Amino acid sequence: MSVSHFKLTCLGLLAGLCVSLPARAADRVQEQVRQFAADTRFNGVVLVGKGTRVDYVEAFGLADAETLRPIKRNSRFFTGSVGKWLASIMVLRLVDDGKLKLDEPILTYIPEYREDTGKQFTLRHLLSNGSGLPDSLMAAYEKDPSIQSDRSAVPDAVARFASGDLAFTPGTRFDYNLTNWLLVQAILERVSKESFEQLARRLVFKPLRMTDSGISAGESQDIRELALGYRALKPKAERKAFLIPAYIVAAGGFYSTADDMLRLTHGVLSGKLLSTESRKALLTIDHPESAYALGGRVRTFASKKRPAPYTVATNDGTGGAYRTVAWRVLEDGRTVILMSNLRPDDAKLFDLTESLLELKQAPEETAP
Repeated sequence: MSVSHFKLTCLGLLAGLCVSLPARAADRVQEQVRQFAADTRFNGVVLVGKGTRVDYVEAFGLADAETLRPIKRNSRFFTGSVGKWLASIMVLRLVDDGKLKLDEPILTYIPEYREDTGKQFTLRHLLSNGSGLPDSLMAAYEKDPSIQSDRSAVPDAVARFASGDLAFTPGTRFDYNLTNWLLVQAILERVSKESFEQLARRLVFKPLRMTDSGISAGESQDIRELALGYRALKPKAERKAFLIPAYIVAAGGFYSTADDMLRLTHGVLSGKLLSTESRKALLTIDHPESAYALGGRVRTFASKKRPAPYTVATNDGTGGAYRTVAWRVLEDGRTVILMSNLRPDDAKLFDLTESLLELKQAPEETAP
């Protein structure tokens, strides 16, 4: 369907605006965000907060171009690789419960796995993308994109895609690949005897009251308030539907809202969901060249207001047309969350994020 009146729709259907910053600061944030939205044709939600408090949130554009359903504050978006951070949190919850150990060989949890490699790498290696396993799943997808509809059982997928010879000694290199997360999902489901979705709800969503979040192998009519993915909205709408195999939802099947993402970042980084030891493990960088810790990155930025640098947990994700940024300054809890169903220009997206958090410059390392 043509959306030639897209600009008018965006102007008329801005929704969910909330500002509780001091007037001058609120005006600055609103001006920056609206200028960004105009320059990039941003289609999504921007939230700025501190701790649990939402200081500003605004929604732009369309969740469904065919029905002209607008994006709202409670619209749901797939979060891409932020799901890896969620999976790491779930692992650490089970570590706190004494059911998993980060440095135990995975053969302990999947005894039928090939012994020669299964005794060499651990959960920590998987969560930090340093296991040495080749990315057989992505290689298979590049040869046959229809694999996104594959509904093989998790153990079968492990045997097919995650049992290859090691490409390097575990822990010596960083290799960002899906195979690691297929094994993480297999271990979580094996140990808990629950599906990844059930476990996420029990360990994370329910205790943090994330009532608008869930796990799905792609877009579904069952996901209420879902913002549909788009490749373009002008000059005509072009859908880019998101679909992944169910055995890899640990890497990209997490959907959420801006408010729930704030609950997640606060509950994990400042709350009591994890023990002090597990929270430290989550934020400890294993691969300095990529600033990668467990399931996410931790970066240091210069500050505009003080001589000491800020440490920022930077969780970014892409899945199909969806793009999510969830950054939190660890020293004071300032948080910026952006969620979109029409992928914006990344450089402008990160420029806005850094500006809203008053960070002086970007770090030297770049994400893959």
